[in-house]
Amino acid sequence: MRVGQSSQQIYYLLRWSSLADREKKWAALQGDADWLNTRRDTERNGPIVASVTNVLLTPTRYSTLQ
Repeated sequence: MRVGQSSQQIYYLLRWSSLADREKKWAALQGDADWLNTRRDTERNGPIVASVTNVLLTPTRYSTLQ
């Protein structure tokens, strides 16, 4: 980490039944009027998120996420 950068990070772990299901639900969220209004309102004075990184993970065979 470089000096001056924020160390604040939020992680979300989400479960999808398939990559197609993920794409469908992500597209629905991006077009949701409530989400768009909330985002507009919270970013009225500028973006509150500097960057977003998506990582797709596969549960191990012993994972409780199976």
